[in-house]
Amino acid sequence: MQSWAVPAAVLLLLHAAGCTGNALPDSIWPPVDFELTVEEVHVENGTANVVRRFRARADGVVSYATSSRAVVDAATGTALPVFERLSVYELVPTSIRALARRIDRCGILELDRVQGERGVVDGPSLVLGWQAFDRRQVITARGRVHGAMAQVLAIVAEHLPVGEAFGLPELNDRPVVPVLRGVPEPVADAAGALTAHRQLLARRPEDRTLLLDAFALACDLGRRSTAEEFLAQWLTLTATERRQQDMFPEQEPRLTAALLERLLPPAR
Repeated sequence: MQSWAVPAAVLLLLHAAGCTGNALPDSIWPPVDFELTVEEVHVENGTANVVRRFRARADGVVSYATSSRAVVDAATGTALPVFERLSVYELVPTSIRALARRIDRCGILELDRVQGERGVVDGPSLVLGWQAFDRRQVITARGRVHGAMAQVLAIVAEHLPVGEAFGLPELNDRPVVPVLRGVPEPVADAAGALTAHRQLLARRPEDRTLLLDAFALACDLGRRSTAEEFLAQWLTLTATERRQQDMFPEQEPRLTAALLERLLPPAR
């Protein structure tokens, strides 16, 4: 499988990762709009910070990233995570197909949108986003999870780099047997992560999440012109959506041009 070239100075590794099982027969999985995202969120001083994210799309490219800091808008408290520690790998077709099918078979679309211990307010939460065949699901989990949701998160954990885990107690109690081989360890290198985001955006120029992540990295690195470039692309892609939001100002949260411009580092 083809991998993407990365400059020698960049420590990020991009590998093709394969499943240890047998090949699957032809299937409608994954659909072209398939996306799976799991984010670990910590709330500190009233600000929600995404500290870990797993993201897989239909083309098989997976990104796993962690963040130890954020760029924060002082006026609103809105925080964009700086994913300075990153691993990117591409699943072979049978592996991305199996991942999507296994989670679908758990009944992901029928699960309640709040999972775990409903009385738990402290500690981390996980936010899982699922999209397939023009249907979407967003589930928030706190505390100990059970049943189908625990099974879904266990499947995701099997696709993480070795030694990495999400922060819910129930998940840490379960043994995880990776189903992939060749998954690179995350590398802490903000500049390398920014270069990797550029490569991913060359393949997915319409990816709003990637643009925001690249924007936050550029801001954190003090690269104003680069951050302005990503911001301009994001504003173009979201123009229609933001106009609709202006018609319903009570809808939150909102990322506005003014808010993001306040995050830009000083000009040099």
